Amino acid sequence: MSFSSRRRNYLLTPHRRDGLIEWMKSMLMHSFVLDALDTTAADTFSHFEMLIDEHRLMTDKLQSEMHSNAVLHASSSNLFVQSRLKQLVPSVGTFYTRLPLRKAFEAYNAKYGVTKRRHICISFNEIRHILNLAQILAMIHPMAGQVQMERIDLPPRPPPALSEASKLDANDEQSNEQKETSVGYETPVMFTRKEHNNVLETPRATWALDDNIATPNLSPTPLREYIGLDHRSDSLAIDESLSLTAYPLPGPKLLCFDGDQTLYSDGANFEKNQKLAKYLYLLLKHGVTIAVVTAAGYEYQTMKYELRLSGLLTYFKEKGLEVDDLERFYIFGGECNYLLRLGKDYKLHAVRETGPGGWIVSTKYFAEAPGNWPQNEIIRILDKAEASFQSSLNDQNMRARIIRKKRSVGLIPKEDEKLPREALDEAVLRIQTELDEAKVVLPFCAFNGGRDAWVDVGNKRVGVQVLQSYLGIPPEETLHIGDQFLNTGNDFAARSICPCVWITSPDETTYILKSILRLAGVPLMSLVHSLDGKADIYDGKEDKTIEEGKKLVDFDEMERRLSGMKMDVFTGEIIPSNPV
Repeated sequence: MSFSSRRRNYLLTPHRRDGLIEWMKSMLMHSFVLDALDTTAADTFSHFEMLIDEHRLMTDKLQSEMHSNAVLHASSSNLFVQSRLKQLVPSVGTFYTRLPLRKAFEAYNAKYGVTKRRHICISFNEIRHILNLAQILAMIHPMAGQVQMERIDLPPRPPPALSEASKLDANDEQSNEQKETSVGYETPVMFTRKEHNNVLETPRATWALDDNIATPNLSPTPLREYIGLDHRSDSLAIDESLSLTAYPLPGPKLLCFDGDQTLYSDGANFEKNQKLAKYLYLLLKHGVTIAVVTAAGYEYQTMKYELRLSGLLTYFKEKGLEVDDLERFYIFGGECNYLLRLGKDYKLHAVRETGPGGWIVSTKYFAEAPGNWPQNEIIRILDKAEASFQSSLNDQNMRARIIRKKRSVGLIPKEDEKLPREALDEAVLRIQTELDEAKVVLPFCAFNGGRDAWVDVGNKRVGVQVLQSYLGIPPEETLHIGDQFLNTGNDFAARSICPCVWITSPDETTYILKSILRLAGVPLMSLVHSLDGKADIYDGKEDKTIEEGKKLVDFDEMERRLSGMKMDVFTGEIIPSNPV
């Protein structure tokens, strides 16, 4: 059974379910059984949207009251909001943005005809895809789907001229697993009303105001034609006259990523994914800060992190990424323990912890920050984790061994062995319970990594919050992308500190970034030469970066050079290619 098949089938077990998605699915099941999904599904998603808006308003009100009463730095995850949504889904957390679910559903349904099915109801994964798309739309176009206050219905925007590269790109086909986010929305975006000199300004056009009606200065065109959307295309037409640096990129200002199974396959390195490398490069060129928040903890041994990201760093170097852009690329190792930044030499460097500008010193103002952790409490968590893992190993006859690092304990398979997922989940849930009962005061993360289980001191909520504080970026402008958002995963904690996108593979991550760039109006093919004189040429089948007729980044050659250097991803030990 494949990894993805096991993941899907395992959703049948109670501890590997998401409460919100399961509730949405059950609500839609009623309409499906009555054969009314075609006429009621959109309204059902509008109802979801209304409940989320109500929950957000009540959460904001409670936070305001707490701040006015001098209750500072209260975690959103600790707020108990008596909203209707909270009563229906007790496990629901915080929403940092609106979610235009109806817009996202209408776009997804227009492309895949979900409501036309008669035998298969909308699935868990399809709802996950719709939520992902809604989150992207909300961050790039905050007023998309806005129905409150004073609504202005704008006609579709006029179509830009299609470049040859864009026409070829329109034929780019997606696999069934990659279909979730590469769609546009079916009705125009709602923009804020700015009545300066009787003109409404939007990112792409100027609209003349006539009483309560906004009309464009250019003739309208159906939105489907404007974005180049058909039922099997993911292309968004881009105006070739646009400059990549002519305007700030709308959308998230801080993009955080998990490592394994998000940027690269589980236990592998970032070596061959040229499309994903290109999209990360374009985001950096547009002023977005990127951080890889990973459980991989090699302390400040920078070479080991560089090995895991070898292909990506090579791509940056060959493209000549500028210093200002390089310095917006971070890695947070051990979830929130070791902060590194890319330097002008295309290598990673430890960020100063103490002294003026030190990241630990400058983030001590919130209680869970690493600078506030007593060493005796760190040792207490690690001791309990090691003892619990030893008990699980003995009780379940696991062919595994335990390793202990400075701020983590791991239960890893012996050489050439595989540990059952059920056994790993048991070990994780057992230590979670024991640490909760012990009332440990420090944040921790006990998670099933797929092949192993770990307990880290700290978690990704702390890691993302440290980055937000250190870089001065608010939660609503942060987006975390990861694959482990269930309660035995290490991305779960990030849900309480920023918006999140739930993916299951590096291919899905690639299409998420592609959708962000296109919805933000960034050319992906023909305009890269306007940045650095190195043109990207698209052949209609795959992305190839070409300079003077040669591939700019030869990932196969790079892999050959690195083949003599391998590393045990569990321990960080460098393994010679031909051990004696």
